[in-house]
Amino acid sequence: MTDETHRVEAQPTEPVPAERVPSVTVGLFGPRRLVKTMAEVAQEVAERSAHGVRFLSGAYDDQSEAEERYLRLRDRIDSAVFPGPWVFDLATTGHWLTVPSTHLPLTGAALYAALLRASLTIENVDLTRVSIDSLSQADVAEAYAEIGLDTAHVYDLPYEGPESVAKFAAFHRQKHATVALTTILSVERELRTEGVPVLRIAPTRSSVRDALETAVLLGQGTRMGAHQLAMIAVQVIPTGGSRAESGDYWQQELALSTHQKLLSEARQVGASVTRRSDTLFLVTTTHGALVRLTEQFTTAPFLGALTAQLGVPVAVGAGTGQTARAAEANALMAVEESVATGGKVAVYLDGGSDRLDLEPGPATANAAPVDSTPQIDQRALEIVTSIASAMSATPGRQVVVDVESVAAIMQVTQRTGRRMLKELVEAGLAWPLPPARSTGGGRPRQQFRLLTEKLD
Repeated sequence: MTDETHRVEAQPTEPVPAERVPSVTVGLFGPRRLVKTMAEVAQEVAERSAHGVRFLSGAYDDQSEAEERYLRLRDRIDSAVFPGPWVFDLATTGHWLTVPSTHLPLTGAALYAALLRASLTIENVDLTRVSIDSLSQADVAEAYAEIGLDTAHVYDLPYEGPESVAKFAAFHRQKHATVALTTILSVERELRTEGVPVLRIAPTRSSVRDALETAVLLGQGTRMGAHQLAMIAVQVIPTGGSRAESGDYWQQELALSTHQKLLSEARQVGASVTRRSDTLFLVTTTHGALVRLTEQFTTAPFLGALTAQLGVPVAVGAGTGQTARAAEANALMAVEESVATGGKVAVYLDGGSDRLDLEPGPATANAAPVDSTPQIDQRALEIVTSIASAMSATPGRQVVVDVESVAAIMQVTQRTGRRMLKELVEAGLAWPLPPARSTGGGRPRQQFRLLTEKLD
């Protein structure tokens, strides 16, 4: 039987249409005997849960295996329960803790059970001459007061961080008590091999139940947070110069390019893109995807890549909220603040008082401005150059042609002229205009504007 065979599941008893609480997976970590108890209690918790709950076991034989057991399950769990504060602190300080977690509490209730077991299993034990580790002095004093025993010769060494555990075994040896009570499996084994009477303090089933229920709530919070709606607003910042003077169609081409590139970027995280105007776009995603896009809110999403690829400044604002409307409002406020910086940083707002400024990430290696000529088909470039030269195109002024004029200039049939215009459109060197109304009542002529600014 492997460590991961303890699976306890409960399916929702009925759907929750308004706010569906997602199912969660909780990892149970600790010595095998303790995890067995945790799994038994987990069965009770799962049976009482109205939502899907699953528990996976990460039991180990030695503390040195704790990290390996956790890393094996980390991508499959939403929260975790550790056997006590020591392993929890090791996971935190060792930076291998990846999900919200809790640990089994060490309280006076656990001490009562240990003292009772000691009185029943150890001959001639004196419960007033005991050495205890991990528990606070207040918890020990309270527990002894409850059962009316003197603590004059009861010795206690509280847990004060991972480094304090190394002193536990020596502490018990020095006190020469009639029994040593420890929470650490390795300390129990060491003292037992030396012939020291020792028992391990184990949390009560009630404490285990409380910890598991807390872990389920933490896991639900993780899942709901990851699925919380998030919005990213992308604003193309208008610039002056010949491009701006070339008219609305250059803006439309830029809008199309921005939309296409955003779709390509957003597809990686399953986001959707909506075009609000020629300069404003909204990306709809989840909080979890936003975390990935921003690399844990350290890097601006899209900003570096889009600025490099489009060749124009771009502002980015991200927002989350309890509703889609709130997330959108925060994203739009955030993008305005990004515009105020000239697109130097992206801004994240969650509706609270905090604002995060996110620096642009590195541009992609193949990033190039949208109007970069090396990407343009050479034949199409020769065609548009010839047409523009024949029409004496003036820089900054629109050049509009149709099939007949192209056929005449290039001295080809209209069928070939139509094919040439199609090539120019596909190469991004021509933009089809809305059909002009015919004064004679015939079929309107299709005209095209040549994007001669790409020849500069």
